[in-house]
Amino acid sequence: MIEKNNYEINKFIKLGKGTINGQGVGPVSQMRYGLFPMSYNGCEMIAIYNFLLLEKMENPGLAEIAREMYPESGVLLGVFGSNPYRLHKYFDLRNISIKRYFSIKKFFNQLKSSKFGIVSFWNSHHPFHGLHTVCVESIENGIRVYNRSNKKDIPVDYKNYREFVDKARFICGYLLN
Repeated sequence: MIEKNNYEINKFIKLGKGTINGQGVGPVSQMRYGLFPMSYNGCEMIAIYNFLLLEKMENPGLAEIAREMYPESGVLLGVFGSNPYRLHKYFDLRNISIKRYFSIKKFFNQLKSSKFGIVSFWNSHHPFHGLHTVCVESIENGIRVYNRSNKKDIPVDYKNYREFVDKARFICGYLLN
């Protein structure tokens, strides 16, 4: 029910063109997921949105993605955002073949040939600091991360995955099959 009410608000918020970066700034910060603004808990939905956009796949928009994903992955009315292990449900519903990786090395090795992916990781080595989910791109000199920071409205480039996320913080990653 809450996802339908949020959708009625979210569908009128204009995001502009291109990827979403900095979920705490701009129009996306006004959108809702569960009981909270997406600036607090919208990273999984934003990662899916950016992934679809970059892969040039059908993209119904962030408002629709959030509406569809809330019943599938929302945790405690959005207090804990979304369950990163359930993001595949969005792709399953669309018959998009996606593979989930639990090995950081396998994921980033495969990313080189896949080009774009989704990564979930702990914000620090302390789980009470929460987790974050982002869309990543394999680039010539490393990895580009979309929506890396709550306040930075451009993608962030890293030389390698170790600079971006270490083995202890990596939760899982998704790539097209």
